[in-house]
Amino acid sequence: MISDIARLRSARRTIGLMVRQDLKQLYRRYRLGFVWTLGEPFLLALLMWFVFTFIFAGGRGIGLQPFIVFLITGIYPFQWLSGTIRKSPRAFRRYGDVLQTSPLPVVVWPMRSVLVGMVEFLTSLPIIVAFIFVTGAHLTWGTVLFPVAIAMQLLLCVGLAMFEAGLALRWPDIEVFSSLITRALFWGSPIIWSQKNFPEWLQKWLYINPFHGILDGYRAAVWPNVLTQPVNYLISLSVILVIFVAGLAMMYGKGNRLRAME
Repeated sequence: MISDIARLRSARRTIGLMVRQDLKQLYRRYRLGFVWTLGEPFLLALLMWFVFTFIFAGGRGIGLQPFIVFLITGIYPFQWLSGTIRKSPRAFRRYGDVLQTSPLPVVVWPMRSVLVGMVEFLTSLPIIVAFIFVTGAHLTWGTVLFPVAIAMQLLLCVGLAMFEAGLALRWPDIEVFSSLITRALFWGSPIIWSQKNFPEWLQKWLYINPFHGILDGYRAAVWPNVLTQPVNYLISLSVILVIFVAGLAMMYGKGNRLRAME
């Protein structure tokens, strides 16, 4: 399995072509194409901003201000994560007979949806930056942590994709539970709320959810004071590494099994 990971570097051009093909197939049916990828989370952020700012006016202290930027910096990364969780169980069944003859490492197939999601997220960055300046906020030294957060999320998403794809071969029901998992992660992550809303003794335990540490890395670009003790991010990183190793273990031996399938 480790050798398959090492082979990914030599296959990077092929993987890049596959990702571009997936993007074209994904949006060729829609006239607005990529606009839907950027517009859906943006409209969701606007709706939630309206609800919590005007309808539940007392909820203004839930996140950080400007609240619309707080929401956008949470929802766009979550779109990448939720897309990974929803699509990964179908990773092997989606490509059918191609898996039996392809010389590519087996981990490439779960990774495809992850990389598509990453491209969509990177495309949304101009919108995030525009809203930061339009709302009167500004970038800080915490911007240097943004690439770190992207790398951590990539590692998390690849780990989840491998684990779910491998698990789905034995337990296809995981596809049904994926929507439940995404909803639990949405409300269990600081997309709307901030850890500052919780008692201090409880805050470090929130970082068992690895997406919490990742979001802090994104939001530090605007709010450096969102950062907490380093041990909290070690907790998130440790969970990410456990998920990644579990994903590798789930992939172990899957290549021979898939190629032996009739």
